[in-house]
Amino acid sequence: MQRIIGSIALLSILFVGSAQSPQKISLALDKASVTDAMEEFSAQTGYRFAYNPDILRNDHISVDLRDVSIDKALASTFTNYDYKIRGSYVVLLPKNIKSGSSERIQSVTVQGEVLEEGTGKKLENVTVYEIINLKPVLTNASGSYQIDVSLPEEMTYLAISKENYQDTVIQVKKNSIWSISLKPKNEPKEEKENSIFDRLNNEKVQTHANNVNLTERRLFHLALTPGLSTNGFLSGQFTNKLSFNLIAGYSYALEGVELGGFLNMERSYVSGTQLSGALNINGDYMSGVQMAGFSNITMGYVDGVQMAGFSNHSRNQRGLQMAGALNTAKDVTGTQMSGSVNISTGELTGVQLSGFLNYTKVLRGVQIGVLNVADSISSGFSLGVVNWLKGGLHHFEVSSNDITPYNLAFKSGVYPFYTILRVGVNPHDGQLWDHGMGFGSMHPIKKRGFIDFEGTYHMIQGLNTSYINGVNFEARFQVRVGWKITDHLNVIGGPVLHFYMLNPNNKEHLSFADRFGKNPLFGSETTEKVSKSWLGYEVAIRF
Repeated sequence: MQRIIGSIALLSILFVGSAQSPQKISLALDKASVTDAMEEFSAQTGYRFAYNPDILRNDHISVDLRDVSIDKALASTFTNYDYKIRGSYVVLLPKNIKSGSSERIQSVTVQGEVLEEGTGKKLENVTVYEIINLKPVLTNASGSYQIDVSLPEEMTYLAISKENYQDTVIQVKKNSIWSISLKPKNEPKEEKENSIFDRLNNEKVQTHANNVNLTERRLFHLALTPGLSTNGFLSGQFTNKLSFNLIAGYSYALEGVELGGFLNMERSYVSGTQLSGALNINGDYMSGVQMAGFSNITMGYVDGVQMAGFSNHSRNQRGLQMAGALNTAKDVTGTQMSGSVNISTGELTGVQLSGFLNYTKVLRGVQIGVLNVADSISSGFSLGVVNWLKGGLHHFEVSSNDITPYNLAFKSGVYPFYTILRVGVNPHDGQLWDHGMGFGSMHPIKKRGFIDFEGTYHMIQGLNTSYINGVNFEARFQVRVGWKITDHLNVIGGPVLHFYMLNPNNKEHLSFADRFGKNPLFGSETTEKVSKSWLGYEVAIRF
């Protein structure tokens, strides 16, 4: 038996710290050795190299690279080797060591245990995987593992990873037992809440996803459920071009098309088209089209279209959100459309259209719904039954006019464009009541004066008669001039042009039109209907 503490033995590892690797690298090498090239690469990126010294050739490497990706730099520099990026390691391999290679001679079992460096604590739920085929196992409660691997030339590489620990890579041979020590990361361990993926995912798949820091690209992915897929238990580390999930699937990212019978999950981003019978869930941004029978949840920004039968959720939205019930986002540039509720907790630059409620913190566009709410308005307006805009217009009015002497109205929106709800009653000779709604626009005249232009639609009914069915409506157009006595008390009044039409189902109700508008400007009356227009008045106190 061999017991080797740490990630050495038959392996040379060049350790250059654990700094976060940059996205770009520049290399200028002139006939450098392979080890010198690795040292320069590690100094810039923080990656450590793992390799078998026996495979190194007496190469002289000359390259001149400026701001290129990590992958391109590796491919251009180490042209005589294959390589795999595994966490913070680059594993150099002979050119012929590939998945499915005919060089693989036998399948053997490698076993051992994983300990915490310094304390000797046995670590549970550590991911141990062979770097070529990416088939993982987890250590048990006693820190032990057992993994079946295929050994080309009687050796292979194992990667060992655990969340909040520095990962490592070892080269192993058959008939060996390997004890491995993992070093805790220097930064303090953060206690984090379970993510939505922890709650919805296969526990083993999610543990591997939390442990392992690598991403692989695959053209095609087929899954029954997470773990039962062509990407196996490391499915959370794969970026797919085409992904088909019969029930549910879990991947790192999507760069293409994904179809799911029930649930699609990406730990990171989606660039392309994602379609699901029920749910799409992404841990980062979505660029493209996302459609779900129930809900789309994107934890980053959306640049494109989200459509769902029930709800859409994103951090920021650029494009279109369309849902049967609910849309939520922070900043929205584009359109939110829903059957019930739209919510923008930041700034809306565009349109909110809902069957009931629209809310935004800052309005730079248009809200259309029954109830519209904005904490502040930069530009635009709201169109609804009630518009509650901070810094906007919110007024009650008591008024008297030539039809109903007692009226109450609520006006809300912005001064250039507001909506009106009103109700009135005439308990005297007219014996009638009315209710209506409409729109208005208010404009200042010098310091304290102002003028209103309003149009409203009314339904008028009798207090002492049965309900009048059929055509029974009145339209009013009025221009009123007002004066601000104080900031919260105004007097206002002006002429009203009325237009009334009555075509009741019960022709005995035709006489109802005689209760008001007794001096019409013009009108007509038949045995079927009455229509007329007249000039009236309204005076009001606004507060």
